[in-house]
Amino acid sequence: MLDLTKINKKNAEVKTSVSSLGTTTIVSSRPHIVSAISIQVRMNGGQEINVINGFFNDIIDNKEMLSSEYIIVDIENYRDVSGIAQKIKFLFPVTTKKIFVGDIDSITFYDEMKRLGALYLHLDSQMMMLGAALKNAEEVSSNITYTQKISVLGCKGGSGSTLTAFHLYEAIGNLSHLPTLLVQGHTGTPDLDLISDVALQRDGVITHVNPYQAMKIATEEEQWQFDAPDFKNYNVVIFEHNVATQVRDKLAYIVPGSDFIFIVVTRELSAVRNARLIIDELERTTPTQDNAKSTSRHIIILNENHPSKPNELSNEDI
Repeated sequence: MLDLTKINKKNAEVKTSVSSLGTTTIVSSRPHIVSAISIQVRMNGGQEINVINGFFNDIIDNKEMLSSEYIIVDIENYRDVSGIAQKIKFLFPVTTKKIFVGDIDSITFYDEMKRLGALYLHLDSQMMMLGAALKNAEEVSSNITYTQKISVLGCKGGSGSTLTAFHLYEAIGNLSHLPTLLVQGHTGTPDLDLISDVALQRDGVITHVNPYQAMKIATEEEQWQFDAPDFKNYNVVIFEHNVATQVRDKLAYIVPGSDFIFIVVTRELSAVRNARLIIDELERTTPTQDNAKSTSRHIIILNENHPSKPNELSNEDI
């Protein structure tokens, strides 16, 4: 059991001048843990503390995290490292410094967390190290990025890929407060400002729509950039590209830079042919393990938001 008396006494003995910390959010369902962590944060210069009462794996979204510099998460006895990785990607803003604490006393678990770019402290034996962890959190996670990159590909001009990308961007914004950026690539008509009704500059500058969403129209020099430094400030970056021509050349840039790919197709024969070329190229270039196909991260979208045209293909034809 965590001994708060011992912690307070120890802190009084070693108290030194400390620098001020930014806003800290504590996520825990256990009041005594919140109290212990709060004491440590304040002893190390943190004055602004938010508390989210609940078990971290039950939380889907919380906008209070947006303004936090540090997030301290009580995982209790939760041992699923892959589940923690998913929460890092889709719950906590990527720019926050994250520290996990819990009841698991295991060097193996500590090493697995470190590979995720996450600091982990055992509550009973390492709580006194929280001050040092707060100062070192950025160093641990600096070499690992959890930004998820989604490419929305139009198979021909007018296929609706920009509108699809914008609707996806809006849907993510409605479901969560994850920092999200929408980038219209320099491979088609730069009309994102017309579709979104947001004034966007044409020089590649990022325009912030609200505290957690932003958009930009890429310049010609930026059209194949998937790792620009600014992108690391967002959990999700959506790229929209037209790949009606030079399919193989364009996919050589798009596939390595994308975690998910949406292929937007219409009922026109030319669009379906290009979609087939894209799918063939994706199958050729997607890495597999042990000669077995991995779970597909490619989604085909049939856009029927168009007036009917002669010679349209049926579902069976497609």
